[in-house]
Amino acid sequence: MKKLLVFTILLISHFSNAQSVGIGTTSPNSSSVLDLGPSGKPLVLPRLTNTQMDAVTGAAVGMIVYNTDQHQLFSYGRFRSNVVIGESSNKWQPISTGPRMLAWGVIDSFGTEISGSKTHFVTWDETNLWYRLRLLAPHEYYKDSMLLMITPVGNGSWDQAVSTGEVIEGNDRLASIKFIDVSRVADNFSALNVRRRSNFHFVLYDLREDPY
Repeated sequence: MKKLLVFTILLISHFSNAQSVGIGTTSPNSSSVLDLGPSGKPLVLPRLTNTQMDAVTGAAVGMIVYNTDQHQLFSYGRFRSNVVIGESSNKWQPISTGPRMLAWGVIDSFGTEISGSKTHFVTWDETNLWYRLRLLAPHEYYKDSMLLMITPVGNGSWDQAVSTGEVIEGNDRLASIKFIDVSRVADNFSALNVRRRSNFHFVLYDLREDPY
């Protein structure tokens, strides 16, 4: 107990009289608050599951953890390109900068996924006659800062037209993909004998320069 008290007093004294703290070095970088030095050993960050990470109360911008469910570093920071009144602009996001591929896949014109990443799922919306692309947590779709590229391929693809949009359902933000056969658009588009079978490839990128 005495040793702990002495260590605490020395630590407080050190913080009071110095700008930098060094662990593994006697000459910490003067521009840093903490310099771990060339110890040859890595720093182990807190390791949290999705549930544990989302349960952090009072999260502050700049917090960093290792997410054991996603197997990557996450930081708590800005994720919206536009400020939305009444909603937070910060959330836990994977650490990366510049264009980053969030999802990819190959879908046929009847809504069957042939292959793709495990970060999304696509469904056919019979009411609106479009495909719904939903990203798995912690991602959502933002048309102002994401690039969704669609390429029709296969037999009859020369008559296929593609457009994308954004669907907001409560707190969920999804991408919509309109994939139609323009040569038969006047008929009943939802009928199987009208929708010509072909495929489309899609790739979704996040274009934000800020960490996400």
